[in-house]
Amino acid sequence: MTKINQKILKKVNIKKKINKKDYLKFLSSSEKDKLLKDAKELEGKKIVHLNAAAKGGGVAELLSSLIPYLRSLGIKSDWYAISPDIGDRFFEITNKFFHLSQGGSDKVSSKEWESYKKDSIKIAKELDKINCDILVVNDTQPLLANHLSANSKKEIYYNHSDTSFINKGFWNKIFPWIKPFDKVIFSHKDFVVEDKRLEGMVKVFPPAIDPLSEKQKIVSQKKARLYLEKHGNIPASGPLITQISRFDPWKNPAGLVEAFLKLQKNVKGVKLALVGFNQAKDNPSAKAVYEEIKEITKDYKDIYLFFEPKGKNMTEFTMMAQNAGDIVIQNSIREGFGLTVAEAMWKAKAVIGGPASGIRRQIKNGKNGLIANDSKQLAKKMEYLLNNKALKRELGKQAKKTVLENFLFPGLVSNHLSLYRRLLK
Repeated sequence: MTKINQKILKKVNIKKKINKKDYLKFLSSSEKDKLLKDAKELEGKKIVHLNAAAKGGGVAELLSSLIPYLRSLGIKSDWYAISPDIGDRFFEITNKFFHLSQGGSDKVSSKEWESYKKDSIKIAKELDKINCDILVVNDTQPLLANHLSANSKKEIYYNHSDTSFINKGFWNKIFPWIKPFDKVIFSHKDFVVEDKRLEGMVKVFPPAIDPLSEKQKIVSQKKARLYLEKHGNIPASGPLITQISRFDPWKNPAGLVEAFLKLQKNVKGVKLALVGFNQAKDNPSAKAVYEEIKEITKDYKDIYLFFEPKGKNMTEFTMMAQNAGDIVIQNSIREGFGLTVAEAMWKAKAVIGGPASGIRRQIKNGKNGLIANDSKQLAKKMEYLLNNKALKRELGKQAKKTVLENFLFPGLVSNHLSLYRRLLK
C-alpha cells in the first residue's frame, strides 16, 4: 500500500557527469560528425525515459549511462522510475508480464489486471505532470499508465525483452497500449513481433556497454582473483568459470550447474561463481530461483553463489568477477541482448553463450566466442577451452574487437539521437 501523498514516480538522481571528448574517440570521423550534428538539432529539447526500477537489471544500467551522455551533448534529459512504495503487488504482477513477453505461460487473473489498472491510474496522474518533447517508455510495466496519461508528446516504446516467442494472448492484450506510440524499438530483428499493425512503427538497434563506466574497467586476472579471494572467499588457484546475471529461470543457472558438475569430473580444481546480486525490485522471483540453486548446490564444493548485496561493492565485485574468469558463461534460454556478454567480451574474455537470440546477436560461434545449446554441450565446450589456451586467447581478442566495432555506447547514443531528431521533424 502506498503512503499518503507519497510520489510513485521518482526522478532518478544521476550525479555522474561525463565529457564528450572522452567517448567521441571511439567513433570514426564521419560517425562523430553525424552524432554532433544530430545533437545540435536537439539542443533545447527535453527527453524523458520511464522504466520500472532505478536499480538492478540491464535497463537501469543502460539508462544510468544514457542520461549523462545526452546531457553531455547539451540535451535536457531525465529518468523516472516507479518507486518501490507502490507495493510488492505491482511488481509481482508485472513480473508475470516479463515472463509472458519471453514466451512464458503465466496466468494473470482478472483481479490482478484490476490491481494493475488501479496502480497504473496513480502513475498516470503523476506522468501527466512531467513535461518533455519525447517520452521513452521502457518495457511493459508502465505501458498502461502511459496509455491512461493525458499528456500529449512524441512517444517511443522500447522493448528490451526477447519477444521472439511472446505469448500471443498477452500481446493482444497490451497492443492497444502500444499502438499510439510513434515508434517501437526492438534490440534484434528476431524480436519484432509478427503483427501487421506494427507496420511503419518499428526500429531495430542493439543495446551497448559504456566504456567509461567503472564496470567496464579491465584489470589483470591475478588482481581480480585475489580480490575475489578476499571479498568472496573464492580460492585464487585453479580454473574459474563465472556467470554474471540475476537469478532468473531464463538465464538457466540450473543448466550451468549441471554442466559444471560434468566438467568437475574431468578438470581438477575448477570453480564456479554465480554472481547475481538481488537489486531489481521488478524481479521478485529472483529469490525463489536463488533458493532453488542454493538447494541444488549445497552438497557440492567449489560452487559459489552471490545473491545478497549487503557488505559488497556490487559494481566493483561484478567487474572483478568478469576479469577473474577463465571463461565467462551466459547460459540464457531467452535474452533480450545480454549486456554481461558484451561486458565480458570487452574484457577480452572467451565467452560461451546459451542459445538465446540476443546472445547469438553478439557471439558468432567459433569466431569470437562459443554457443552451447544444452548442458552436455556446454560442459564439453568449457573443458575444450580450458585445455586450449591459444584458442581461448584468440576468441577473447576477436570478442573485444566485435564490441569495439558494434556494441559501444557512443554508437547507441547516435542511434537514439537520429530517432529523436526524425520524430521531432
